[in-house]
Amino acid sequence: MTFNLPPVLYNAKGEIRKAGFELEFSNVGVEDSVRLIQELYGGRVHRENRFLQRVLDTRIGDFTVEFDLRLLTEKKYKQPFDSLNIDLQGIKLGESTLEESVEAVLESVVGKLFPYEIVTPPVPCTELAQFEKLRQALHDSNAKGTEAFPTNVFGTHINVEVPDGQAGTILRYLQAFLLLYPWLLEKGETDLARRMSPFINPYPDEYVQRVLSPGYGPDLDGLIADYHQYSPDRNRPLDLYPLFAALHPQQIAAFTNLGKVKARETFHYRLPNSSVSQPGWTLAQEWNLWVVIEELANDPEKMARMGEAYLALKKDTLIGFGGKWTKQIDQWLSLRNAAK
Repeated sequence: MTFNLPPVLYNAKGEIRKAGFELEFSNVGVEDSVRLIQELYGGRVHRENRFLQRVLDTRIGDFTVEFDLRLLTEKKYKQPFDSLNIDLQGIKLGESTLEESVEAVLESVVGKLFPYEIVTPPVPCTELAQFEKLRQALHDSNAKGTEAFPTNVFGTHINVEVPDGQAGTILRYLQAFLLLYPWLLEKGETDLARRMSPFINPYPDEYVQRVLSPGYGPDLDGLIADYHQYSPDRNRPLDLYPLFAALHPQQIAAFTNLGKVKARETFHYRLPNSSVSQPGWTLAQEWNLWVVIEELANDPEKMARMGEAYLALKKDTLIGFGGKWTKQIDQWLSLRNAAK
């Protein structure tokens, strides 16, 4: 499967927009993941600790590999030992240390619930196919994805560079995502456990209707203020806080309930499953669903008509809105394809 190109290929600087992936999985540890990356792309290893390593200066940029739990990556488990003046690293147990033994036990326990994660470097949208080698290598190494166990609420995140930082542009992409959200759940076969988990909480209806209302067009300050007032949650399927932190860092820094936000001028798309253990799955199919969002965002006339239809159906529907709206989306997209 090929990676479709977005309708806006270049950013405001005239450069091809970039994108990268965050792949979550189990059953392939940090050391083995680092080895796979080096075999595929070269580079040198920078080891911050057992649970957080980087592969730097590869042919396509820098990778990060970590166990996706701050308890381990930031060694927060050491705090109670430190309070008792117990030096885990200084206590030897044969050829290893007490710290290494504690970490091995913790990894074996929480490794059943939390994923390992590879964060790729951003590359031009025209070169995304080179990440399929990594996906295939993880599959061949028996990595386990979302569907492998009921507790695996793992995801594939896509970080897509924005065309520009204008409020109107960001709003159009947000509106397109909100209009397509029920359809994306169905077409992406979003795992039920992930839907029920707190990691991809849908936007509140009140906020969705506000954003889709005719005439809604705040400036960037207003867009950020509304976003935080109605949706103060990092666990959205489209997380805009990293983008807002890059564009207006002081405004985001004033919000004290977000934790650490890594600023980057990207849409942080968090909805897709991680299906690395399925032989027919590809990163391209998840990326191509994102491109549908891009195509709608750049068809404002169609988006306005869909927004009116969405609000009307929402008003007249007590139950089963998602299924009814998904059928209408299929009709809208069929018309689009027929016109091509």
